[in-house]
Amino acid sequence: MEPGTGLDKYRLREIEQQLAAELQGASEHLRRVSADEKCQALASHLRALQRFTDFAARGIVPEEFFPVAE
Repeated sequence: MEPGTGLDKYRLREIEQQLAAELQGASEHLRRVSADEKCQALASHLRALQRFTDFAARGIVPEEFFPVAE
């Protein structure tokens, strides 16, 4: 979702915390995996880093943080 979506600052802070936790978890996982699993763990880490960077730098909120309209 693009910047200026009308989310309040409290919801944006929650999203930031969830994305930061996702990134931290991916970083920890990357450090613990064996050499065989390193490639997949690195891809997961890079995806989490990109999501966090998009949110923090550009204000782009991932789609799953919006309620589904019926």
